[in-house]
Amino acid sequence: MSLELVMRGESILPMSLVRSMLSEMTLDAKPDQDSPIAEPLLSDAGMHKLSPREVEILGRLMRGEPNKVIAKRLDVTEATIKVHVKAILRKIGAANRTQAALWATEHLAMKSSKP
Repeated sequence: MSLELVMRGESILPMSLVRSMLSEMTLDAKPDQDSPIAEPLLSDAGMHKLSPREVEILGRLMRGEPNKVIAKRLDVTEATIKVHVKAILRKIGAANRTQAALWATEHLAMKSSKP
């Protein structure tokens, strides 16, 4: 899968590097500065549950798949994937795909999903 993404012009980063970078960003943030890390929606945590389709898409985000690849594999439009990704980000309180993937590694027990 990584080779396919590289051939399509996508960048691949090891998850350990991404975690390290996010950890440094959090440690370096000053209290008066806007933090790049989104605050989780603690009060709404029980109310906003991910749908099975959102969990499936989140698993693909964890593997670094771009929207175009996810859409092709799930036989939907790229716009549909964008809507799902935005809903996922809102529900879990993440600011971007990388934060969503990191959240998923800590909060979801992902089963191996279909290729």
